[in-house]
Amino acid sequence: MVLGLVLAVVGLAVALVMRPSDAGPAVEAFVLFVGALGLVYLSRATFRTFRASTTSPIEALIARPRPKQERLPELVRIERELEMATQSAFDTHYRLRPLLRELAETRLARRGIELDRPGSRAAELLGPELWEIVRPGLERPAEHHDPGVRLATVDRAVAALEGLS
Repeated sequence: MVLGLVLAVVGLAVALVMRPSDAGPAVEAFVLFVGALGLVYLSRATFRTFRASTTSPIEALIARPRPKQERLPELVRIERELEMATQSAFDTHYRLRPLLRELAETRLARRGIELDRPGSRAAELLGPELWEIVRPGLERPAEHHDPGVRLATVDRAVAALEGLS
């Protein structure tokens, strides 16, 4: 700022020495230049005093990370068990079967039917595919690495469970 004023005064002095007859326009140019320097100084001072945020509120909302929707741990566990159950007979018997038995027992209990009771209507209500998975007394597979239950079978079994509600 001071350097600008010094240059303005030097410029005015040179103009007055070189062309003393044009003193009026030289002084007007000097005043105009000093006014411009004053505006620059005021704008810088205002900027420093009222510094704007680097982003607008809208940009801040857009840039804010959205909360990650966590999946229910129980759902993740069931999905993992279902995937494993489709891979091996062992996982079908020891992972998927207990889950489906629990669901079947709950759904049948609403109708007053026990899953493990001989002579009950459980097999009829559950359907042949679901019954084959959850029936009482089912022995563990002889070969654990045999293929597991097919996903389409599980889908139909779940549909049968849903039909019991």
